[in-house]
Amino acid sequence: MSSPKEDPGLDPANRWYDNDPVLKRALGQLHQATDKQQAQVALNIIKIVVEHQLEDQSLKDHSSVAIEDLDSALPYRRSWDDHRQHRRWYDMHETLSSAIQLLGDCPEDLQAKIIPSIAKMIEKTLQSGP
Repeated sequence: MSSPKEDPGLDPANRWYDNDPVLKRALGQLHQATDKQQAQVALNIIKIVVEHQLEDQSLKDHSSVAIEDLDSALPYRRSWDDHRQHRRWYDMHETLSSAIQLLGDCPEDLQAKIIPSIAKMIEKTLQSGP
């Protein structure tokens, strides 16, 4: 069963990230960035999502999560093949597409928590130049 975020029948003008004006603006800016900047942002998005997910998991379990358990700690992670169709501008860059998909698949409470820092990171990366 697909969620509204991934329903291919939805109007593409209503992408999941369009619901958050901060993220929508940041991704709009990122669209105009160089490949190098996009790659840097992609890696940082992945890092932020993984760190927060591991932190949340550790708080729930009152323990730390081992690197070996990373896949099970991130149950919403999808494979690249699930969205290889290149329908969106960022799908042409595998790492960026994976990063945005990872962000889109994470729980909404986690998104709300990390989107402001991701937007600031994107802005800072783009201001630093190519």
